[in-house]
Amino acid sequence: MGRWIALFVPSLLLAACGANKDSGPEEVELEEDTGVAVDPDGGTDDGGLVFDVSDDMNAGDGFTDGGACATTKAAAIKQPVDVIIVIDQSGSMSDDIANVRANINKLSDNLKKTGLAYRVVMIAGYDSASVRNDGTTYATSASYQVCVPAPLGGATCGAPNTYFRHANVHVESYDALKAVALTYDSTAPTVKWKDFLRPGAAKVIIPITDDNSNYSGTSWLYGLSATDFDNQMLSKPGAPFGTKSKRNYVAYPIIGAPAYPAESPKCGSNAVNTGSEYIALAKLTKGRWFPICLTDFGPVFTEMAKSIATRVACELTIPEPPTGEKIDYNKVNVTYTSSSGGTSEQIKKDDSAPCEAGANGWQYNADNTKILLCGDACKKVQADLSATVVVEFGCGTVTK
Repeated sequence: MGRWIALFVPSLLLAACGANKDSGPEEVELEEDTGVAVDPDGGTDDGGLVFDVSDDMNAGDGFTDGGACATTKAAAIKQPVDVIIVIDQSGSMSDDIANVRANINKLSDNLKKTGLAYRVVMIAGYDSASVRNDGTTYATSASYQVCVPAPLGGATCGAPNTYFRHANVHVESYDALKAVALTYDSTAPTVKWKDFLRPGAAKVIIPITDDNSNYSGTSWLYGLSATDFDNQMLSKPGAPFGTKSKRNYVAYPIIGAPAYPAESPKCGSNAVNTGSEYIALAKLTKGRWFPICLTDFGPVFTEMAKSIATRVACELTIPEPPTGEKIDYNKVNVTYTSSSGGTSEQIKKDDSAPCEAGANGWQYNADNTKILLCGDACKKVQADLSATVVVEFGCGTVTK
C-alpha cells in the first residue's frame, strides 16, 4: 500500500490520494501550528498521526473492487484549544506572580503532551508602558510585571510567537474579568488578541487572583459579575465563545477558595477573598477552581492541562477526504487504538439517543462536521488521552 506521513493542524488536513503499491513515502508540507516535528519513519515526536491511503479490502459496500470495499483512513483531529490567562497585579500578588512565572511552562508542556494544538494569551502588564482598563498608561513595577519565559514566551519580555500572545494590560484587584471582556475587541498593537484566536477552538479562561470580581460600583476599577461577564462574552460577533445553549468556553480560576469543590473558607491567610464570582463562573461553564495559596503552581497547571484535554477529548473534527473524493456519511466508521498499541477496536455508531441522554458509541454533530464519542467510548478516550481515534471512509457504517 502507499502511505503518506502527515502532521495534522487544527483546521487543516493535507492528504494525498492516488497512490500505487509501488510508490514510497512522499513528503507533504504542512502549516507550522502544532509545534510537533514530523518523524520521517512514520509518526511525530508525541505519538504522531499517520494518514494512510490503504489497499486493505474490508467487507462492505463502499468503493468496490471485486465485491469488497476499500477504505481510506485518517486520524480524527482533536479540537484545538485557546487559553486566555489574566493575572491580578495588585499589591498582595507579588509572590503569586513569581509562582506563575516559574511554572507557566508546565501548562503548555502538558497540553503538548496530550497532542492538543494550543495557543496561550496572557493578559497582564509586563513593562512601564502597560495600560489599565480606563485606557491610561500605567508603569507596572518590576516585581509585579509578568514576563513569560521561553519556551512558551519569547526571547524578550512580551515578545509574541506562534503559540503565545501577550496583552500588555495592568490588571487590578477586582477587574480581571473586565480586562478579558474589554481587551478582546481592542485594536491597540500591544493589547489586541482577538485576531490570535482560532475559529472552532475551545476557549479556556484562567483568572488568577486572591480577591473577587467586585461589581458594586461604577468606577473602572470595579469588575463584572459572572453573569455579566458571560453575557458579554456570548454576545461577541461570530459567537467565538459559544451561545447560552452551548458555551464554547470554560473557566478554571486560581483563587482564594479551597480546593474544588469546596467553596469556603479562604484557602489561607494570604487570600483576600474566596472569589465567589469566579466560583460562579466556573460552575456556569462546567469548569473547576484551584487554590491560590499553594506555594507551587506546577501541579495546578499539570492538573489543569489534563482537565482541558479531557474536556475536549470526545469531540473530534472529521478529516477531509482525499482530493477529488466526497464523504458518503453512510460509509464512515470509527476505530480506537490505545496509546500502548495493540489491536484497533471498532466503535459502533449509536443514534438511539443524544450523547447526553445515554447513547453509547459515536454519532455526528448537527452539521456532520464532527464526530461525538458517547458513553463508554468517550470514557475510554478520556482515560487514555494519547490514544488514537481513526476515521475510515468507504465501507458501510457499522451501527448498533
